[in-house]
Amino acid sequence: MATRKRKSINRRITVAAPDNAATDLITDKVIFTDAGGRPIQRFDPEQLSGLPADLRGLMVQAFREHGVSQRPTTRRTTWAAILRFARYVVDDETIKTAADVDTAALGRYVLWLKAQSTSRAPRGAHATAFNTFRPLLAWCQRNRPGTLARDLEIPWNPFPGRRMHQQPRRRLPPDQIKAILSACYEEIDEVWARFQHGQDVIRRTELPPKILRGQGLDRWIWRISRIEDGRMPDRAVLEEHGIKSATLVKSWGGYRTIAQYFHITTDTLVPFFLAIAIQTAANPDPLRHISRDCLVPHPLDEHRVIIDWNKAKTNARLHKAQRRSFDRRRRYAAPNLIAMMLALTEPLVADASPMQQDRLFLTRSIYTESTRRSLRSRTEVVEHSVLRRAILRFTKRANRRIDEWNAAHPDSPRSRIASFAPALFRGTVATEHYRASGGDILVAQSILNHANAATTETYLKSEETTRLQRQTIARLQDLMIAWVRGGKPISASSRLGQHRGTASFAHDCLAPVIPGRDGAERLCPHFGGCLACPGLVIPIDPEHLARILAAIDRFEQARNRLDPQRWNLLYAPSWRILTQDILPDFPAAMHEAARALANDMPALPELE
Repeated sequence: MATRKRKSINRRITVAAPDNAATDLITDKVIFTDAGGRPIQRFDPEQLSGLPADLRGLMVQAFREHGVSQRPTTRRTTWAAILRFARYVVDDETIKTAADVDTAALGRYVLWLKAQSTSRAPRGAHATAFNTFRPLLAWCQRNRPGTLARDLEIPWNPFPGRRMHQQPRRRLPPDQIKAILSACYEEIDEVWARFQHGQDVIRRTELPPKILRGQGLDRWIWRISRIEDGRMPDRAVLEEHGIKSATLVKSWGGYRTIAQYFHITTDTLVPFFLAIAIQTAANPDPLRHISRDCLVPHPLDEHRVIIDWNKAKTNARLHKAQRRSFDRRRRYAAPNLIAMMLALTEPLVADASPMQQDRLFLTRSIYTESTRRSLRSRTEVVEHSVLRRAILRFTKRANRRIDEWNAAHPDSPRSRIASFAPALFRGTVATEHYRASGGDILVAQSILNHANAATTETYLKSEETTRLQRQTIARLQDLMIAWVRGGKPISASSRLGQHRGTASFAHDCLAPVIPGRDGAERLCPHFGGCLACPGLVIPIDPEHLARILAAIDRFEQARNRLDPQRWNLLYAPSWRILTQDILPDFPAAMHEAARALANDMPALPELE
C-alpha cells in the first residue's frame, strides 16, 4: 500500500514590520513611514560619506532600527549626532574601519566635542551630541558584536558638572499665570456659548424664520450646516452654494466667527489648550497629542477624575505615563474643559486620518489659495507652528479686553499679558507648588510626574528656591536638635508648633493639620504614612502611648463611619501597625496613665 507523504509544516514565525517602520523604498535613502505606509521622513546616507564604508553601514542600520520608535523631532536630533560624529572622523584621520572605534577614539571624540563647544556650538550641545550618539554605539555592541573594537568602553558621563553653571529656566510671575487663566476662562465661556447656540440651530428640522431686516444669523448657520453635514465649508465651497464671504464679514463677524458655531477652530482651541496645560503642568508637545479617552474615573473619590497622557522619553521605545487627578466640581477644572473639547471636536473626528481620530486637539485647516487647494479642509492635530501663531492672536485679543477693562475701571486695573510660550508653564507651576509646600521637592516631582527628583530640581533652580531650600534645611535641623535635646525648637515657625499636641502615632509630626485653599485646616493627605518608615523611633513612655491610644480610637471611629473599601485601603495598614506591631511593646501597667493623658489631649482631626 502506497504511503501518503505528509506535508511539512512551516513553523517559522514571521514578524510583521512595526508601525512607523523604516524601509528602503529608495536604495540610497532611509525612509520612515507612518502606520498607513506613507513616507514621512527621509535621510540620505550620502551625508555620511566621511565614514568608512563598514562604519557607515553600521550607523545607518543602527539608526534605522533605533529610530523606528522615535518621534520625528528625535530622529532629526539623532541623525544630527551621527553627522557630527562623521565630521569628527574626517578631522581625526585615524579611523579607517569600524574596528578602529575603540575607547581611545571615543576619548578623542569627547575632546573634539569640547573644542567645538568653545567655538560655534551652543552651550551643552557637545553633551547632547554624545548622549544622543551613545545608544547607537550600544546597539552595535549588542546586535553586531565584533564589528567595533572589542575593548570599546562607552563612557557614561564624559561631561560631568555641565549643569552646575546652567542658567535657571525662565518662569512666569504668578500674576501672569493668573492673567492668562482669566483670559482663557473668558474666551472659553464665549466659545462654549456660541457652539451650543450653533448646535441648537443645526438640530432644527426647518429653516428658521426671517427676522425683520432680512436673513438672520440662525438662517445662515442652518443653511451652511446643510452643505457639509454640520461642518464649516471653505470659502470656495460657500461661493459655489451662493454664499459670499463678504456677506458673512459684513453682517456676522466674518468667516472665522461663523465657523465657531459649528466646531472647534484654531483660535477657539487655544484657550482650552493653555488652561489645560497650566492645570496639568504637562509638556506642550505630548499634550498636543493627548487622546480622546484620557479621562479616567477616580477609584476612590467620585468627585475626582484622572487625566492620563503619555510622554515620549528621549531615545526610549516606550512612552512614560503621565497623570493628574482633579476635582470635577470646579467649573473650569481640566476634566470639564476636556469634556467641552470632546464636544467641540466631535464634528471633525470623521474627517481626520485613522491615525489621528483618537486625538483630542483636532482642528481644521482651511486654505483659500488655489495652489494649496488640495490641502483644503484638512483635519489633523493642531501643528506646533499653527498653535504658536494662534497664541499670539489670543494674547492680542486678551490684552485688548484688559485695556478696555482698565480704561473703565481705573481703580482695579488688571495685568496685561506679556509674551509667553506654553513651555514656560511647566517650570512655573512646579515652582509655585514647591513654594506652597514649604520647599518639598517631592510635591513638585509629583506635579511634574518625574521619576527622579534630580530632574525636578532643574525645573526649580533659581535664587528663590535655593534660598527656600536652605531655610528648610535649617528649620529641619533645628527641629531635629530640639527633639534630641527635649527642648523647644529655636527657629521653628509658630504654625508648625501649634499642633504639637495633636502629633500623631507617638512621634512628633511637623504638621498633621495643614491649611487648605479655603483657609480651613484639614488633615494632612499623607496622615499615617510615616508609620511605615523604617527609621521610625517611638520612646516607651506614657505620653507616647497616649498618642497611640488616641490614634487607634480615631481609626476605629472612622471605620464605623467611612466606606469600608476606602477605610481598608487608606487607614487599615496604619491601624494594623499600631495595634499589632507597636502597641504590644508597651507594658500593660503603663496603659492606665496613658489613657488619662489621652483623654486630656486635643482631639485628632476627623479622617476623611
